[in-house]
Amino acid sequence: MSVNRYDRVPIGARYDENGYLEDSPVLTRTGVFVYQDGKGGIRRELRRPEDVFAEDSLASYRNKPITKGHHGKVDAATVKRHQIGTVTSTGRQDGDNVTGDIVIHDPRVIKQDGWKELSVGYSVDLIEEPGEYNGERYDAIQTNIRVNHLAVVPKGRAGNARLNLDAADAATPTDDEGDPTMKKVRLDNGIEYDAPPEVAQAYTQARADLEDANTKLEQERARADAAEQAKKEAEGKADQIKQDAVAQARARLELEGVASEHKVKFAQDASDRDIKVGVIKAVRGDSVDLTDKADAYIDAAYDLAVADAGKRRDDAAEQRKVATPRADGAQPKSGGGAADARERMAARMRGEKVEDDQ
Repeated sequence: MSVNRYDRVPIGARYDENGYLEDSPVLTRTGVFVYQDGKGGIRRELRRPEDVFAEDSLASYRNKPITKGHHGKVDAATVKRHQIGTVTSTGRQDGDNVTGDIVIHDPRVIKQDGWKELSVGYSVDLIEEPGEYNGERYDAIQTNIRVNHLAVVPKGRAGNARLNLDAADAATPTDDEGDPTMKKVRLDNGIEYDAPPEVAQAYTQARADLEDANTKLEQERARADAAEQAKKEAEGKADQIKQDAVAQARARLELEGVASEHKVKFAQDASDRDIKVGVIKAVRGDSVDLTDKADAYIDAAYDLAVADAGKRRDDAAEQRKVATPRADGAQPKSGGGAADARERMAARMRGEKVEDDQ
């Protein structure tokens, strides 16, 4: 599998009498490098010393063009549009690094744009063989390293979509002609533009993260609304409980008052049913059997017993009123009934005048 790779290192530059920028910078090194795979993930690739310092690989640096940014594979047909300098020597081993001599004939990219890093564009063959090197895990091995160009790139800048191809150690998929494979990105305003896969992936992921955040926000709002509703319902239930407790307390006091009136003895922890049974028996007689009666029956029987007892009390009071002589000596006016009729008959037998007689 052959792919293109772009790596960058700082420039330590000097200018000659013609204004050309010259330097002998570090161009690359050995070790494990981390690449974006264009799908949002990363992979680690090993550059072994035997591959980095291979004679053919070092020789491939000489006379390669220097460009402003990467523009895919540079060749005789495109070099005129992009070249701003040249690598003037083969690569040289310097410890774990490769150095080389360069000259930049158009240094405006350095002076005006402030770009101060170099990025090697090259092709490699990948051996998909994972392993570990100096304690670092890797997924594949780079071999047959061949330099195509050297690019000047901005330091620490993602840049625009085109320049985003120049991110440190970015693996850029290419088409059959070696040009970067671009993807369409549609913005919220409907505008579309071409972007490298890693940029498109990052944009898509950012949109997905935003939608996920909005979804979570709506969920939190729904939970907050539900909590507020639950609070209101709980407060309403609490008020109802208080009202029910007051009503139950009043009903209990009235029940105990009725029981006391009928001289029914009960314990303080006696149930309402037991007290009502006691009242019913006090009114109707102890022989009443209410053992297996339902609560609804007991409640109805209690209400009837209390009403019956009240009627009896009212009748007795009326009878006492009729039987009591008036202070002026006159007979109380008859209120009717059998007792009154007997009283009137007795008065006539005594020869007394009865108020209702003609």
